Amino acid sequence: MSAEGGRSNTRYAVHELTRQFGRPDPMNSPVSGPLLAHQKSLPKILSHIAKTPPAAPDNTDNINNHSFNSITGSNGLMKPHPPDPDDNNQTTKEEIKQEEIIVKESSSFSSFESESDSESPATTTAAAPNPVTSIAQIRPTLRQPPAVAQPSKIQSSDYVIGLDQLQEQVRRLALRRGFTLNIMVVGRSGLGKSTLINTLFRSSVLPRTACIVSGSEPAKTTEIRTTQTAIHENGVRLDLTVTDTPGFGDRIDNTNCWEPALEYINEQYEKYLMEEQSAERTRWIHDTRVHCCLYFIPPTGHGLRPLDLEVLQRLHNVVNVIPVIAKADTLTLDERQEFKKNIQQDLAQHRIGVYPLAKYDHPDDYGVNESYRKMVPFAVVGSEQVHNVSGRMVLGRQNGWGLVQVEDPSHCEFHHLRNLLIRNRMQDLIELTSAIHYEAFRLRRLMETNGTMIDMCSLNESHI
Repeated sequence: MSAEGGRSNTRYAVHELTRQFGRPDPMNSPVSGPLLAHQKSLPKILSHIAKTPPAAPDNTDNINNHSFNSITGSNGLMKPHPPDPDDNNQTTKEEIKQEEIIVKESSSFSSFESESDSESPATTTAAAPNPVTSIAQIRPTLRQPPAVAQPSKIQSSDYVIGLDQLQEQVRRLALRRGFTLNIMVVGRSGLGKSTLINTLFRSSVLPRTACIVSGSEPAKTTEIRTTQTAIHENGVRLDLTVTDTPGFGDRIDNTNCWEPALEYINEQYEKYLMEEQSAERTRWIHDTRVHCCLYFIPPTGHGLRPLDLEVLQRLHNVVNVIPVIAKADTLTLDERQEFKKNIQQDLAQHRIGVYPLAKYDHPDDYGVNESYRKMVPFAVVGSEQVHNVSGRMVLGRQNGWGLVQVEDPSHCEFHHLRNLLIRNRMQDLIELTSAIHYEAFRLRRLMETNGTMIDMCSLNESHI
């Protein structure tokens, strides 16, 4: 490669840089800022290019990629052109001379400027370009604007606000406060009311009443006996209140024998209403309202007695009633089914609603509640005696013809009654008592007090 070819290549590089950055005349030109800074840095860029030793090419193709074409593109940059065939025959000495000429010429930038203006790009096509003056080596020395990061949108599936923790909060609060269940048992003496309650809760909740001694006079009126106890199981506390009604239906004349039970239920509603409307009420009102009434039907095998119908017609309007057939093991399976069928017909004929009522069912609970409604009344057997059956300890009642296992669904329906009362529908019993029976009493009581219809929305706890 000749010295004239190297000089022409350098002049053309100066010409292209001057065309892109303007003439470096900071004294007379009004250009300032980043453009002026680039103009001042042109001699340094050229001197840097001149001092940089040429990279040793791996092959002919790599050298050809650094060549320049005389024609510029649409963006103002030089395009590469095919290599000069004489370029492969140059020696190392000629390359050293070329570098010395480039250093001398780059030191006098003003003289190259006048010559590069008159120089035609067409005259440089014959000369072999210098691979050192590649535009790929010049452009990295210029400051490039930083890349702007595009904000990414948050997908709903990638971010959770924590609503699933609400049930854990409710669970902790409920465990801290505990649960309350108030049950009333109604039925004549000797039907096993105390035994059944103790079997349901596996605890001595109700003491067994002694049989009436011969010659003693029975109670003239129905008594009300309330027993309170706390049952703990796996970290859950249940405050259980059981109200017994000894003397109910034990007399020859049982007129108005149901009134003490009705008065007790209404008294608990009245007590809760006064506490609710008190100006200095407690944070948590102690709930003594009766949530469920277990009505014990004697195993006669015929149907409901007139006394049973009279009492149930009054009870089902103020409390959740669950009828049960006491001591169902005294009936055969056929007698039991016939007895249950007669009782269901009597309840439907006298329009007595027993729990669970279909009109209060949630759509998700309708199927389960419908199966419970077909079992009403529940034929149950209670026993606190434990027996060994094939190595298993079970609760049962020993008869002359065999052992009746209390928790075996094929023997009696105690298992289904326990599921309904405790395991599946206990909270529903409590909510229905508050939302249906208590609200009906509250409306009736306030109307009796004021004598006029009252807007129930204004009587909400938040408005009192």
